[in-house]
Amino acid sequence: MSTELERRVDELDWYHTFDLPGGIVTPGLFDHRKVVRRLPFPELAGKRCLDAASADGFFAFEMARRGAAEVVSVDLSDASRQDWQRAPRDPEAAARGTGRATSAFEVVRDALGLPVERVDLSLYDIGPDRLGTFDVIFMGNILLHLSDPAKALHALRSVAGEHTVLLSYEAVSLPMSILRPRTPTAQLWHQDDAQWWTPNLAGHRRLLHAGGWDVIDSGGPLFQPFGGHMPRWPKRIPRRPREWIFWTCTRRVGGATAWALARPAPA
Repeated sequence: MSTELERRVDELDWYHTFDLPGGIVTPGLFDHRKVVRRLPFPELAGKRCLDAASADGFFAFEMARRGAAEVVSVDLSDASRQDWQRAPRDPEAAARGTGRATSAFEVVRDALGLPVERVDLSLYDIGPDRLGTFDVIFMGNILLHLSDPAKALHALRSVAGEHTVLLSYEAVSLPMSILRPRTPTAQLWHQDDAQWWTPNLAGHRRLLHAGGWDVIDSGGPLFQPFGGHMPRWPKRIPRRPREWIFWTCTRRVGGATAWALARPAPA
């Protein structure tokens, strides 16, 4: 007989993969459980932490688990307010995910009992008057979803103290990182959806600098595995080279990502 927690998990589509009580594992689109061990989180005990654009909240709960004194998880509940390329042709489709991430977050918070606060807010609107300041800021795979990533980084700079540490974990283009390792470049996403620029490794670091942060360390590429929500093979035979590369390579080894540690640049 299914438990109440199993029922709540089964009712949702999941972006993150969580280990929940009773051996329950959420079938997320991505599975960060191994990658998170390779990210250089600073010491979190006693620190006030922000997870910027948190989605289901995997990294917010990870920071709480690591002993943070307070964790704030920020994301938009209304999916139609995300940064879409052009105006969505179908506004109803654009809003279809509204409330999904918030519901998933609440399921995990109830199951784990970790004291993480959820705030419905755009990254562009973050400021000290709304949130105060933080000792540690984490942002994971969000810059590629922003039409103006530098604006969001400047907003995060406004809630940073002199000694705040930013850990940025971001999707990067592996081909461009190999072909142009020292030149900051980025690729514009080829479809009209809520995704924009994918930088190379140098572009990731340069973007943080442009947004008001001084990079003190960086690493990658790391390969971010997909979760149980992603099928092993598409329903139809791939027709384009990009599709073949994704399903035969990227789906198997994971998407290329990079991390960077940064401090707020002097005002």
